Amino acid sequence: MHVMGYNRYRIGTKSLLTDDNVYEYRIPSYNEFLFLVSKNVVNGTIIHSDINVYKVNQHYAEQVLAQVRIFTGLLIIENPKRTVQLLEFIRIIPE
Repeated sequence: MHVMGYNRYRIGTKSLLTDDNVYEYRIPSYNEFLFLVSKNVVNGTIIHSDINVYKVNQHYAEQVLAQVRIFTGLLIIENPKRTVQLLEFIRIIPE
């Protein structure tokens, strides 16, 4: 975060357990950064924000650090139908 100009910040987590009947989630994430760190994300899930769009493909589980993605602003998650999954993020809030 120092590289981005933030010398003071708080670190936490944010999680979302999706429902198999809900297709889209909108999560306001202004003034914070979310790093996707879930071990498993369902193929076809799309996560986008003001700075990033990420469409999960079948190779997600094989990635290591390449799977860490950063999001900020309005986070929109498109969940494939009939899917329950736990999406986990490291949350950094600059002070």
